[in-house]
Amino acid sequence: MGLFDFIKKENVISESKPLFSKKEMEDYIRILSDMSYIFRDSKMLTGGRNETMKNRLHSYVGILGYYYEDVYHYGKVESIVNNEIYIRYTLVSNTLQDVINKRNTISELSDNWSGVLQVIFNMQLEPNEEGDNFKQLEPEISRVTSAFEKISGKKCKEPKDPRNVIPRQVTFNPLGITEDLALSRGHSIPDLTSAFAQDLIPQLTDNNTNKESRDIVAEYAISLIKSYYDNAGFVPMVIVDQIIGQINQVVEFVQKISYAPYPSLKEYVLSKIYK
Repeated sequence: MGLFDFIKKENVISESKPLFSKKEMEDYIRILSDMSYIFRDSKMLTGGRNETMKNRLHSYVGILGYYYEDVYHYGKVESIVNNEIYIRYTLVSNTLQDVINKRNTISELSDNWSGVLQVIFNMQLEPNEEGDNFKQLEPEISRVTSAFEKISGKKCKEPKDPRNVIPRQVTFNPLGITEDLALSRGHSIPDLTSAFAQDLIPQLTDNNTNKESRDIVAEYAISLIKSYYDNAGFVPMVIVDQIIGQINQVVEFVQKISYAPYPSLKEYVLSKIYK
């Protein structure tokens, strides 16, 4: 038996033994669906971030839906979710048919879910309806977290209190990026994913240079950060997060190129700015 045949056999064996029962999978999908609409209706998340977070949760439902229908053959995802979520499942399912995309998605699952846990933690720092709703769901959220850790084989990161952030010590910060929370108040960007798509996707799909996709995306992000700096005179780190989050939301739907949302894109961008 060749190595490739052995790998294929191992994958079949691991996926022929479901990690979760049908009911557990349906519970996880229900919990994520409920959470997605808490994000959608949030008044705390501004600049289109509520829709962005809703869509991220729908993508996680899509991942579980892929296991539910395509891997474990428990039934049809269409019968347990609404049409909006089902459409996202079909997109995710098609993406996961590719072995490389599937491997990358699963390996990054815990890290990416850690980002959602951080947003939830931040929303609970002061009294508000959304924070209270998430607190009521804490046992269910913990179950989903454990499930994602089991699928990816990695532990999720514990959320950090943003009020205790120690500013990065850098000697060269030409765009005035700051983690000072007081300076971030009132700063947000609207949902610009459509505009980002018009600018960025042609650069990626018609790439006639020797640049890697990651560099094209990073340079585009830096140009946006610089534009914000030119107008405001400094850039709150939350703006960096929002720009990169929306860019990753755009590129994750690009199927013609080998590019998946890059979990460390923020650090890569900052490494090109800081010295």
